[in-house]
Amino acid sequence: MQFKVPVTQPVVPMERVGVPQALHVKIQLIVKLTLNKKSQTVVKFLNYYRSYLFRVSIMSLKSICFLLIVMTSSFITACTEKEQKDKIREQDVQRTELNTFEKYVKNKDLLLGMPVRLKYDGNTQHLFIQDLPKWGITEIDDSSTVIHQYGQRGRGPGEIQMLNDFFFNNEHLYIVDGGQHFVHKYSREDGEHISSLDYADLRTNRTSSTADGPPPPPPMPLNDNNNQPFVTLNETVLIPSQFGEEFLYKAVNWQGEKIADIAAMPENCTVREDEETARIALKNKQVPAKDRCLTFPVNDQANPDEIFIIYSAIPKIEKYNFSGEKLWEREIPETPEVDSLAIDIAKVAEEHPDRRLSGMKVRKYVAGRSNADGELFLITYTNLVTRFAPRRPLWIHKFDAGGKLVERMKMVSEKDLNPYVGMDFERERILVNPHMEAEVRKYNF
Repeated sequence: MQFKVPVTQPVVPMERVGVPQALHVKIQLIVKLTLNKKSQTVVKFLNYYRSYLFRVSIMSLKSICFLLIVMTSSFITACTEKEQKDKIREQDVQRTELNTFEKYVKNKDLLLGMPVRLKYDGNTQHLFIQDLPKWGITEIDDSSTVIHQYGQRGRGPGEIQMLNDFFFNNEHLYIVDGGQHFVHKYSREDGEHISSLDYADLRTNRTSSTADGPPPPPPMPLNDNNNQPFVTLNETVLIPSQFGEEFLYKAVNWQGEKIADIAAMPENCTVREDEETARIALKNKQVPAKDRCLTFPVNDQANPDEIFIIYSAIPKIEKYNFSGEKLWEREIPETPEVDSLAIDIAKVAEEHPDRRLSGMKVRKYVAGRSNADGELFLITYTNLVTRFAPRRPLWIHKFDAGGKLVERMKMVSEKDLNPYVGMDFERERILVNPHMEAEVRKYNF
């Protein structure tokens, strides 16, 4: 790029104003390397600088250099102003500690075994509980009275072999059965089974008449929401792709007909990463290629035709509609509680070289909820199933409808808390259960 000087002002040799040519060349080089070479701001600055030398022949070299430093700092500040506005500093985000709680389930007739997932319906003010010994979902009202029981163990219609997750809208409740690769649909009027969607063939691109092809995907573990079937508020089903395909999810209707592809597969994502390469990445607090595709969706209660896609390891938020269009994306800024998880797994990788990396996934967020205003709430991982790593408190991060982090809530507890919480946004309550215990707590926020 040529830096031209106005023709009305002659160019004065640098030696005449006390600036050696070598220093002048270094100054130009420093500015060009510091700022964007193609920036109009840089061009104007250098033009101004050279013409300015014509008028300051009596100034000392020290004064010129000092002035140059001040002017360069000003231009750098101006060029990075937008970046600074977008950057979220930790002290700018509200931090809240939730220290007190009450027992939520007070009905002695309701016997709980081991709750693992809670979800709250603000329209009916009903709580849904996934209770392991019952092999189904229990719906209760605010007085702990049972409304319906959905599903039971077995291989018949609507019966379950492995309950991985569940979803609901105003009319139906859906259970993901990872043991049989079904999504079961039940009526919320009477709790009865209506129909089931077989997602094994949809995920592996096989037809029912084809005997060849890869085997169905293995059941997802109970403690992991990443890359498994998801049912949206309008009954669109997101089927996770096999790693190596072009998109992360395929959106289908209840008949299994494809609607759209959702979320492009991230670059450098693979399940065939060399073990040592992945271990080196973990030791350096980086995300291995095997974990870059770990994602889970979150329904947007304000926009039923849109979905949040959460990259749990990177971490990042993306927003899509069901035609597959990406509406926006935003990286999540670092916080001490999330950074501590990277430090923990780095230590495990360093101190336990014989431990297989399949049990050391990078998980920073594991679940999410949204409210009627489109605000997003993401729940952090606590090292609950990572061996040798210290337990961490449960945090809930609140984001506005545009994905900006606005609040960090720490849930204080003497016991480990399960991250799959129910959130009553109208009455500002978080319903959570201690890990491996038959108890549901209520925190106000």
